[in-house]
Amino acid sequence: MKLEGLSGREMKTERAETSPGPSDVSAIRAANAHLEMTIRAMRDRLEHQKAEADAAIQKTQAGLTGEISALQATIQELRDQLQSLREAGKAEVQSVRARTATEIKQLEATVNAMRAQLEAEGQRQRSEVSDLQAAFAKEREMLQQQIKALRAKLDRGS
Repeated sequence: MKLEGLSGREMKTERAETSPGPSDVSAIRAANAHLEMTIRAMRDRLEHQKAEADAAIQKTQAGLTGEISALQATIQELRDQLQSLREAGKAEVQSVRARTATEIKQLEATVNAMRAQLEAEGQRQRSEVSDLQAAFAKEREMLQQQIKALRAKLDRGS
């Protein structure tokens, strides 16, 4: 319905022609009531769906919170185990170093003792060789003197 450009009387006439009758009014009221009920039902359904969605979100969040807490506890436990392994490894390294240092000292002492023993044995052998050489030289000297004496006897007797 177009009321623009009409005078006041024309508007009243136009309205009167288009005004609804009593049966139209009750139909409009019934339609309005039906629309209001539909809107309320849709609003209730939306609120119910929103409540269900909120409950599902809370349930999911609660489940995830529990899972997150469990994972955090597992992570902390693994960190603790890793730290324990590191400390045990360090202790083992220190123990091995101490054992090897002790073993090295023992080996050095053994080497030094053997070296001293070897030097003493070398000195003993040199002394023995020297004594043998001196004895040999003495015996040679005696033998040479005997040879001279025997030659001199032989030369006198011939």
